[in-house]
Amino acid sequence: MRISIDHQTGFRYSSPVASSYNEARMTPATTSHQTVWTSRVGIEPTPWSFTFTDYWGTQVTTFELHEPHERLTVHAQSVVETRGDQQPWDQTRQVGNDLGWAALNDRGVIDSMAEFLTVNDRTSAPDDLVALAAERAHQPPRLAALDVCREIADRLTYERGSTSVNSSAAEVWTQGRGVCQDFSHVALGALRSIGLPARYVSGYLFPGGSQPNTTVIGDSHSWVEWWCGSWVAYDPTRRGRISDAYVRVGHGRDYGDVAPLRGTYSGGKSEMFVTVQMTQLG
Repeated sequence: MRISIDHQTGFRYSSPVASSYNEARMTPATTSHQTVWTSRVGIEPTPWSFTFTDYWGTQVTTFELHEPHERLTVHAQSVVETRGDQQPWDQTRQVGNDLGWAALNDRGVIDSMAEFLTVNDRTSAPDDLVALAAERAHQPPRLAALDVCREIADRLTYERGSTSVNSSAAEVWTQGRGVCQDFSHVALGALRSIGLPARYVSGYLFPGGSQPNTTVIGDSHSWVEWWCGSWVAYDPTRRGRISDAYVRVGHGRDYGDVAPLRGTYSGGKSEMFVTVQMTQLG
């Protein structure tokens, strides 16, 4: 699938802001399942800026403004060709270089994957979720993780506005509802609790259901990957594997590592705005 993405986000300020410092992670990644044909990030007002690749491999546009402004707009445009995941990893037979639990508990694996095994306030799983995950660990790691994610998808309800950007996995699990980043954080905490390295993936989801070359409202989205000899991707929010409707931007330990736009400013109150438009190119 070839997809055009038009993502605009930024801030409106209650009074002119004297200066601001920001990082944008809105450029899709080139991977084995995804080719980026074009991409650009425009910023208004025009700032001083430069681009770099961060520790996790995500492309970052960092910029700063030192003139009064009442609005900041970041406009990311790209055309991406996606191929989805065709590997039969969700079947019961052995796949590729799968590792068992003994290998995953090896000190070499634990040390090299420490960042994706560590939990913080955002991803820490409550005791009953830890117990649920442990009950699934009688299976090979790949299938245990799949069952854990499916169980989370079944127990949580997707509800916009039910949480905040700072909601923790424990809070989400207790109230039983959240949005995609919440589903991902709950899954990360559960998977890490049984010794599976897991990471948060940020990107876009094309909603489908439209004719080619028709622009539709898309979404920023998140899903998870776990490592059992190789990385396996799954979307607990939609209870399914990754298809060619998914566009990857980057990954990290949790949302904080791959937030599309983050920064600080000197001034009054702010209101964030976001629009994502996507077009399947015929």
